[in-house]
Amino acid sequence: MTTVSHFDNDSLYSTFARAPVAFERGEGVWLYTADGEAYLDAMAGVAVTSVGHAHPHVVEALKKQGEKLWHVSNWFEIPEQAAMAKRLTDATFADKVFFCNSGAEALECAIKTARRYHYVNGNPERIDIITFEGAFHGRTIATIAAGGQAKYLEGFGPKAPASCRCRSATARR
Repeated sequence: MTTVSHFDNDSLYSTFARAPVAFERGEGVWLYTADGEAYLDAMAGVAVTSVGHAHPHVVEALKKQGEKLWHVSNWFEIPEQAAMAKRLTDATFADKVFFCNSGAEALECAIKTARRYHYVNGNPERIDIITFEGAFHGRTIATIAAGGQAKYLEGFGPKAPASCRCRSATARR
C-alpha cells in the first residue's frame, strides 16, 4: 500500500478516518496510486453513483457539456435534465424524478415526500421513519437522528423526532 503523509489534515474536518493511500488516476473500475498499484474501486465515493473512471462515453459527455455550460440553476428549464428524467421514469417505477446534489439531500427529500404524502391523504400524524440501528444515513439533523449513533448526535442539540430503528434487516418479532 502506498502511504502518504498527513496532507494538511489540520485544514480538514476529521469527518472520515482516511486510509493512508492516495490515487492518481482511474480506469474503469480500477484506481491507481502514483506507484502504479491497482485497487478495485468497490467504494466509489460517499453517497455517489459510481460510473467508473475515465469511461470514454462519460468523458465525452462531460467534455461536450463542459464546452457549453457547467451548471444552470433549477430556477430555469434544463432540457437535458428533463430528457434524463423521462428516461428514468420510462425505465423505473417512478412517476417523477428529483435531482439533487448529495445523499443527505436525497434522504431529506424522501422523508419530506413520505410525510407530505400522508399529510395530503389525511394522515398528518404519520411521520415515523423506519431506519436501521447503527446505519449511516447522512449528516443533516434529520439523518443523524435516523441513524441514532451517539457519536454523530453528540453536540448538536435535541435530535429530530420520529425515527423507528430496527436492529437489522433480518430482525424478527
